[in-house]
Amino acid sequence: MQFDSLSVTQVDGRSVSEWLRPVLFHEGSRLKSNFGIDEGNGYIQFWGAVEIVEKGDTIWTDRLRYHKESKVGVAEGNVRMSDGEVLLRSPSATHYSDNDLTIFTEGVAYADTSTALTAEGARYYSEDNRAEFSGSVRLEQERLVLHADSLSYLRDEELSRAWGNILVSRVNTEDSLQTHILAKTLYRDSSRDSIFVSGNARMALINPQEQDTVYVRAESITITDRDQMLAVDSVHVSSETYDILGDSLSTWQTEAGFQRSEVRGSPMAWVENSQIKATYLLLAEASDADSLLGEGDVFVSTLDSATERINQLKGEHLKITMVQDSIRAIQIEENAEAVLYFEQEEGGETAGLRGSGDGMNFTFDGGALERFAFYEGVETTYYAGHLLDQLSNLAGYIHAPEDRPSRDERAADFWMDYYRIIDSNPRSQSTVQSQSHTQSER
Repeated sequence: MQFDSLSVTQVDGRSVSEWLRPVLFHEGSRLKSNFGIDEGNGYIQFWGAVEIVEKGDTIWTDRLRYHKESKVGVAEGNVRMSDGEVLLRSPSATHYSDNDLTIFTEGVAYADTSTALTAEGARYYSEDNRAEFSGSVRLEQERLVLHADSLSYLRDEELSRAWGNILVSRVNTEDSLQTHILAKTLYRDSSRDSIFVSGNARMALINPQEQDTVYVRAESITITDRDQMLAVDSVHVSSETYDILGDSLSTWQTEAGFQRSEVRGSPMAWVENSQIKATYLLLAEASDADSLLGEGDVFVSTLDSATERINQLKGEHLKITMVQDSIRAIQIEENAEAVLYFEQEEGGETAGLRGSGDGMNFTFDGGALERFAFYEGVETTYYAGHLLDQLSNLAGYIHAPEDRPSRDERAADFWMDYYRIIDSNPRSQSTVQSQSHTQSER
């Protein structure tokens, strides 16, 4: 111990020492302050510009009470802790020298070169550069904000694990695309800008340019550094144009910057008033038109508004062309079959047609069928109105509009939980106020 002055008194049989500007050296650690007192019972108090240097870490505080035998110090008032690369701030902290552990229970703010984080409490392990945060956790990294009930952060590996009421929000600086994710658990590798979430995972993709929000729901969702995505188990994708159900969804960007989305597991899709089933489906963006491609055991059923009957298409390969979210053409190839209903004249009797061929094409104008044609190996049978009872459905017939998930319910469910998490964390209010609230209206 070094000091400028010393005063010793006897209190209840104990020797109490008081120091002015003490400096304490203890097993490689150094502590200094403006004032100090040895209580004579194993505890030492320091106050006034307290500074502790220990194994590369420095702690500053207004007051510290330190137990010599257990090497546990309780710091109170403007606590700061740093190793030169990370800074933690809190009103108070308890430091365990033997374990290189500091515990914060009255709120903590963490910052390093890439991460800013706040929480109600934390445990920081200096030797491992590991922090465990709990209670209203909020993490900020480049393009990303994360909310969670609890989070473990490994600074050297740039890894985060979080659980309980997860909300992730990030914005693509190139096209302003907003991604919001809800889940129960999260694994994040910020060095690769990858995210894995699970537990009723839900995602909203907001495209301000197209004024559309795409919702994705699955048991787990993985997003990689190239904005590739994989959603697995009970997948539902919903946009203003379509709904798709399947076992898995994978998306990626082409070299030209267009998105591809593939759904597997005998997916079912609804586009406008048409229902589509196939072995797998592929959504392909392009500059002039978007396409929905189906492969294997394709079946398309559409309610004809004029006749109130179900038109049916069947084959092995499907291509639906959409322009401005409206179907413009349908093409089916290989073992193509169709059952079609139509009015012989407006308001007249309904007739039917069964046809087959190697392929068939349909074109639409304003949502109405403009023309259709079969080609190669064509066979057709016409059914007048009084013979319609003899026109049976195609093999594999399926038409279940009641199975189509409600987009409005999906949206309401997502934004209700989104704002519940936001409102429960007052540290997030400034971020919310800076974002557009139009997504809740959508």
